[in-house]
Amino acid sequence: MAVAWANPPTVDVFANTRYSDNIDKRASGNEEGDFQHRVGLGINKTSDPGTCETAIGGDVAFVTYQRDTNSDEVSADLDASGNCQPNRNVRWSARGSVRDVRTTTQVPDSPANRERRSFLATGPSFIAYPSRLDTLTLDVEYQMTRFQESSDDDSDRLVTTGRWQRLFTRNLNGGLALSQSNIEYRRTEEELTRRSANGFFSWQRGNGAWNGELGYSWLESEQGPLVNDSEGMTGELGYSHQWGQGTSAFAQFRRSITDVSSEVDLRIPGLDLNLTETSAVVITALNVGAGQQWTGRTRTDLSISATRSDYEASGTTEDRLSSELALSHKLTPNLTGRGSVGYAREEFGESGDDQRDTVRGQLGLDYRRTRDLTLNASIGHETQSADSQGARDYDENWIQIGVRYNLR
Repeated sequence: MAVAWANPPTVDVFANTRYSDNIDKRASGNEEGDFQHRVGLGINKTSDPGTCETAIGGDVAFVTYQRDTNSDEVSADLDASGNCQPNRNVRWSARGSVRDVRTTTQVPDSPANRERRSFLATGPSFIAYPSRLDTLTLDVEYQMTRFQESSDDDSDRLVTTGRWQRLFTRNLNGGLALSQSNIEYRRTEEELTRRSANGFFSWQRGNGAWNGELGYSWLESEQGPLVNDSEGMTGELGYSHQWGQGTSAFAQFRRSITDVSSEVDLRIPGLDLNLTETSAVVITALNVGAGQQWTGRTRTDLSISATRSDYEASGTTEDRLSSELALSHKLTPNLTGRGSVGYAREEFGESGDDQRDTVRGQLGLDYRRTRDLTLNASIGHETQSADSQGARDYDENWIQIGVRYNLR
């Protein structure tokens, strides 16, 4: 079935070189510098509304290291989705993502501590309409997660969800949902069963929008004779507000019982899952942010996130607090300056004895030479101080130049 594209699709080619004097963020005294060269393709396409709809966006690049500090690799930050609905009662959906993730959270985020994760989900939805205001949906979805290195975390899952939704008013809708996930870790032969029941709502009021859900979840893990159970209240509450055309803000609180091969980190900014830890994890997260368009040339954005990960089988806890302030300013019609500063604190264990503080900052320029050609350059610095004996103090300085060309 043919798909019509909504807006002219964009396809870019790009290349950049980044030099770091501490490419793998090693402890002071053991630094090793290297040039990282990246060549890739960017794509952004969205189809027109219709029987079948698709969207794809992101970058894929080949990365090489001039001094062989790391192996050459393919890096990606790509998302795709699509669905076909031949009639009002049946829909088939598919979505997927490929991106680089941090392998272990107890080592700095560097090329040596990243790997590629591929995620695919697809399945049918069956829809019924008992009344003009009510909708019943049954979703059956197969999900597959694969890791480049951490193959013990490769998983397959079948997720079945039944949902009742009602439009109470023009601006308020809500309902109830029951879900069961059967999860199998391919290499370790661990099997998990996750069940949940919750109520949910969405409410639009003026320039603000509320959304949330509240329920209870059960997660059972079986690996040979070992059985572990986790259960508790789960849910989320979010609010976003827009003031005119220039100011926006949001806040979201979330508590989830899940596993490390899930895609929950895509929905929670500031969350890194430890792939070397046990599979079951309880996540509590708070995210707030605001953006201000001061003039037609100047904009600032602030984001703050706090997350806690409890790996209940091993008794390990990880807490993170991170914040970032970003500024962009159009210096001329073709030249834009940008800068950002960020801070992160990580604590491992209940006592907080293992604590790491990281500060980073960067400055950059983007020059649009023609409608299709953009040149960019940036410099940055990152430093970490650690209280525990096993963690590392490090400093990194880096500089990057690049070019991006739009083919269509």
